[in-house]
Amino acid sequence: MHLDNQPNLSKTEQFNMIANHIHIPSDRLKLINKGKRYTKENWQDLSLISNMTFLSIGEQNEDETDINTKDIECIMQQMKVDRNTAIKTLKHCPNVIDAILYLGNK
Repeated sequence: MHLDNQPNLSKTEQFNMIANHIHIPSDRLKLINKGKRYTKENWQDLSLISNMTFLSIGEQNEDETDINTKDIECIMQQMKVDRNTAIKTLKHCPNVIDAILYLGNK
């Protein structure tokens, strides 16, 4: 992925673009370059140069195919969990009520 081709992007947009490219939520993404860890909060401190290499750390987004978006949002709101947890639970228990009970018993 080349960010140097797009100099008009803000630092936040750059970070979000990387997160979307590798399918990791930007709030959970950590990038490591030369022993320094970068997150959304300190990404502004980095001066990008050509051919920089990063190690990325974070949990990939779950595939939402065949899962109702309203069900995901309901689980997130009712159980105060992140989107990935809600999706994983709905894959395990397709019924919203069963999914809530499953999470409540964890």
